Amino acid sequence: MKNIKNKVLVLMGIALLSSCNDFLDETPDNRTRLDSPEAVSELLVSSYPEAGCLAFTEVMSDNVADKGIGGYIAEYQANEDAFFWKDSGAEDYDTPVFYWNACYTAIAAANEALNAIELASDKENYTAQKGEALATRAYSHFMLVNLFAKHYNPETAKTDLGVPFVEKSEKVVFEQYERATVQEVYDNIERDINLAFELIKDEAYSVPKYHMTKTALHAFASRFYLYKGEWDKVIEHSNYVLGANAASKLRDWTGKYMTYEAMELWAQYTKSEEQANLMLNRQYTNWGGGLVVFRYSLASSKATELFGESDAGEANFDLIIGSKLLYAAGELQLGFIPKFQNRTESHGGNADIGYPNSIVPIFTAEEVLFNRAEAYAMTTDYTSALSDLDAYYSKRSQTYNPDNKIDLNQIKAAYEMVAAPDMAPFYAVNADQKFYVSYLLDLRRREFVHEGLRWFDLKRYNIEVVHTLVDGSTVTLPKDDLRRAIQIPAQAVAIGLQANPR
Repeated sequence: MKNIKNKVLVLMGIALLSSCNDFLDETPDNRTRLDSPEAVSELLVSSYPEAGCLAFTEVMSDNVADKGIGGYIAEYQANEDAFFWKDSGAEDYDTPVFYWNACYTAIAAANEALNAIELASDKENYTAQKGEALATRAYSHFMLVNLFAKHYNPETAKTDLGVPFVEKSEKVVFEQYERATVQEVYDNIERDINLAFELIKDEAYSVPKYHMTKTALHAFASRFYLYKGEWDKVIEHSNYVLGANAASKLRDWTGKYMTYEAMELWAQYTKSEEQANLMLNRQYTNWGGGLVVFRYSLASSKATELFGESDAGEANFDLIIGSKLLYAAGELQLGFIPKFQNRTESHGGNADIGYPNSIVPIFTAEEVLFNRAEAYAMTTDYTSALSDLDAYYSKRSQTYNPDNKIDLNQIKAAYEMVAAPDMAPFYAVNADQKFYVSYLLDLRRREFVHEGLRWFDLKRYNIEVVHTLVDGSTVTLPKDDLRRAIQIPAQAVAIGLQANPR
């Protein structure tokens, strides 16, 4: 797995590899020949990106502010670049370049697996492996196109620059590629997802939660169709995940979670046994500890905005998660929710020196529930949308009362007191829908704090983002700003890919 990460630099001109011919003669994972389903499964461990985007997508969102400088506050260039939406060529952990590399490395592994399957004489024995390879290839391309391109819009997707969609095994170190359109990338992703549904077998996985199971694939499809605005398909795939009792699939914040201390919460939040975790991923990242100390992160003003006293009427986001807000070293500027810990992968025999990493939930039941509630609202099935909100509050609210459920009047009252931001997605949103969507987006914002999902909500609804500096001044990312599509790496431009316009 490490050898793929370090050697296969698809689409990048970062460094010329020595002994190129020897490298290309090696088997892809440098451990075994791909001559059995078991060997291909071993390779497919590398088809999941070994990096995360949450450290920069969270900081690009409106969940963060400038903490200033002082004791315990850490300056990190990648963190600053994300806060100011700067194009950056840095290749460190938690940068767009690092994530670009990780995704295309994962894609290379998936394609090598598919190539081995195609060459096998007994292809029928590789059904599960083919399904996983297609699903993981689709996932990495999906993340890339939603970071490095404009958000999907059916009116412009056929001409909007996407990312290279790579679907063949690498035979040379530096292949020539072109950027597909957003529409082409989405079409290919959808094709791979649909093929994967026919092939994936959960019983092929020894630890299913770290793989693309059928449930995880349905969760992925729920997100995919949400971003496309195909509401009926969102509902269909979400129903598979949530079953007849959605509340039973959620994290039990009104039960065991409410009793957890920090160490217990850290352990539970990313456990494979946690039913709400539909897919987990180990990522090389500093974010597990950085989210506490980085200068541009959850400043005290943002912690208050998200989890403090609310003026928003009865619909006041009374969430237990806010009561778990902790402050490192007793400093108000070091607030955080214990979600994922910073771990160290030992290097050189020293357990204290190595590669920082965290286990991160990729898909959760909570996200799927929000996806479905939003789809219900956009199909004007408000009764079902409210039912999903009630399921959520039954596991989140300190004052939940099944006889006094949230309703549209309460939501309207909330946004008459605290105006919802203007939103401009590619589809029409009527007055009632806007109330529901605004409310759902605000709940998602709180639920997934630190997890980077807020950026994608801001992008798909084209909502203006304002960042506050320590001196009270602000910087703004307006609607339709070209920086919403992160610039592709300079090294990719150097080998012929068209840069994003600026």
